Order: sequence, then structure tokens, then C-alpha cells
Amino acid sequence: MLRYILFRLLGLVPVLFGISALVFAAIWVIPGDIVDVMMGDEVAQSEKAMARLRQQLNLDEPIWMRYLIWVGNALRGDLGVSMISGEPVVDQILDRAPVNLQLVLIAMAFVIVIGIPLGALAAYRQFTWVDNVIRVGAIFGYVIPNFWLATIAVLIVSLYFPRASILDYVPFSEDPIANIKGLLIPGFVLALTTLTYIVRLTRSTVLDALRQDYVRTARAKGLGERVVLTTHVLKNSLIPVVTVLGIQVGVLIGGLVLTEEVFMLPGLGRMILLSIESRDFMVLAGGVLFLAVVFVVVNLVIDILYAFLDPRITY
Repeated sequence: MLRYILFRLLGLVPVLFGISALVFAAIWVIPGDIVDVMMGDEVAQSEKAMARLRQQLNLDEPIWMRYLIWVGNALRGDLGVSMISGEPVVDQILDRAPVNLQLVLIAMAFVIVIGIPLGALAAYRQFTWVDNVIRVGAIFGYVIPNFWLATIAVLIVSLYFPRASILDYVPFSEDPIANIKGLLIPGFVLALTTLTYIVRLTRSTVLDALRQDYVRTARAKGLGERVVLTTHVLKNSLIPVVTVLGIQVGVLIGGLVLTEEVFMLPGLGRMILLSIESRDFMVLAGGVLFLAVVFVVVNLVIDILYAFLDPRITY
């Protein structure tokens, strides 16, 4: 196992280099730059002033040269400084990352605690009214856009529960209970698409497991249905579910931008959106690269969990 983990960590190096190159290239080919934002319309005709400012910000260098400088600094833990505030990008990421960590953990908790049991229940009660209600609910939950649901949630809570203060973020260090309460609705909105997908996938995998010979053997031995379902069926059904959960982390990360913007949460998603609007490309590149690293590491952890779920898997 240790050798496999070391091998996978070494394999992440070219992946992260490829991600960094794609991120950097995609960012810097966006029309306009921070100089256009800083100079404004009044001095738009002053080409000399704009050229001098681009030279000060090293924006006159070829893109490949800027990439090499950026990667060299990133390998030392330096993602540059914000062109707007002058604050180090690493400091901004570390300040905002806890919000994202909490939001993703709450969303994953909703997915696991609600999605897997509902999927197993639908499979166990196949073709009953319980199964039909769960399947119809999963379809509706999957097709509802997250940004629409977030907007409706804000409107309903603001109109009917004004004391809830849904748009007032409270740091965990100040009031842990208020912090968690304030993130429950955004976390559920973020989790809804993944949750409904996990319900459907769990139902399918549990139905397949219920038809296997080892389940019939366990029942023939006189084991209770609860033991059969929890010990023999669920554990063997969770491998595809865990695989999809690792992939769905990317979906959750992608949904952070709109969710944080609607609920006005000071996380990385909102930081990335603001950096796009202001053309603060150093912050944008650092934030996207950090989220990409998180996604890759989460998938590595998912691969390691396979051995726990299925002893037949060896590395």
C-alpha cells in the first residue's frame, strides 16, 4: 500500500504540471488585462502609460516566460501577489479555504447521510410506492439548477424567516453553532445534484448486489435481513458509489462559485469570480490551481479506500 501511494504521488507531478499549463494558458488568453481595468476610460488613449504599467507588472513578457517564472515560484510555495491588493495569493487562499472546506464537508455529509440510505431503501423496496417516490424525487432534484434553488432559498428565508440572517456569514472561530447553521442551506443546495445522482446509483448497485449468490447464501444461513443488507450488500455495493463520490467532488468544487456568490460567502469560489471581473490573473491562477490539487488528492484518497471496502483489491 505504501509503495502504491508513493507511486501515485509521483504520478501526480506530470498531472499537476499539465493542469498548471492549461490553467495558465486559459487565463492569459482572456481578452484584456488588469491594466485595462486599472487605467479606465479616461486614459485609455495613453498607450505609453499603459505600456509602462504593463512593463512594471511583467505583462510585456512572452506567455511562456511568465509561465516558467510562475511555476518556478509556485514550486517554492509562492503563487505571487494580487495585482489589486498587493496581498500574497497564498495568504488569500489560506484565509478563504476554511469556508470551502466546511461547505464541501457539509455537502458531502448530506450526500452520504441522505443519498446512500435513500438509494438502499429504494432498492430494498423495489417497485413499491416508497421506491417510486424516491425515484421521482431524485429526478426532480437532479434537473433543478443549483443557482435557481439557491436564489429561491434566499428569497424564502429572507421573507418568512428574517431572523435567520441567511446572507450574514459568521466565522467558526466567533460562533461555531451560528457558523454551521448558516452553512446548512448553502451546503444542501450545493449537494442536491450530487445527492440525487448518488441515490440513483446506490439503488442500482444495491439491486445488483441483492441478486448475487453470496446474498442468497447469507440468507440461507439464517442471517437477519439487517445483517445481510448492512454487512454483505451495502459494503460490496459502495465501491462504485465511492468512485463516483470522488469524481463528484469536482462537481461540488465547480458549484462553489455560484453558491458562494448567491449566499455571499467569503470563500475561494467568490474570490475566483471577483478575480475574473477585475482581471487579477495571479489570484485566479493560484485559486484554480489550488482547487485542482485538492481534487487530485481527493481522488487519491478514494483509490486507497477501495482496499478497505473490498479486501480482494490489492495494490
